[in-house]
Amino acid sequence: MKMRIKCKQAGCPFEYEHCCVECDELEHCESSCNLKPDSCQNSEMNGETSLQVFKNANVEVINAIAQISVAKKQIEEQEKTMKEKLLAAMEAYGVTKFENDVIKITYYAPSTTTSIDSTRLKKEQPDIAKEYSKTSSKKSYIKIEVKAGDK
Repeated sequence: MKMRIKCKQAGCPFEYEHCCVECDELEHCESSCNLKPDSCQNSEMNGETSLQVFKNANVEVINAIAQISVAKKQIEEQEKTMKEKLLAAMEAYGVTKFENDVIKITYYAPSTTTSIDSTRLKKEQPDIAKEYSKTSSKKSYIKIEVKAGDK
């Protein structure tokens, strides 16, 4: 793939156009510039060229982020499964708090809350809050706090 980049530098010996260092034809190119276009202050690239240069210059970072994102999702799924197991065990054994040198876990029982449906209230009757309140259920859950220090 041949990528042409315009040079904005006045008096460019290559008539303001030269091959990019990422160009497949660089080895045989007589008008190649030894400066990388992503660091050269005189490079002017079109959208397609700049996208290719960006991709080539950042391929390792892009791939690392993709791998980290996949690993993060897997770890979050593992965490969710482990929390569900801990929640069930705490309910089975009647434990509401657990704490050691590394972690603190607090159990919260299922409950219901009443709140105002503010969207509906504002739309229909801004003066009558009680008539438009709703009750919703909250599942039991646990809160885990990892203590600072050696993790």
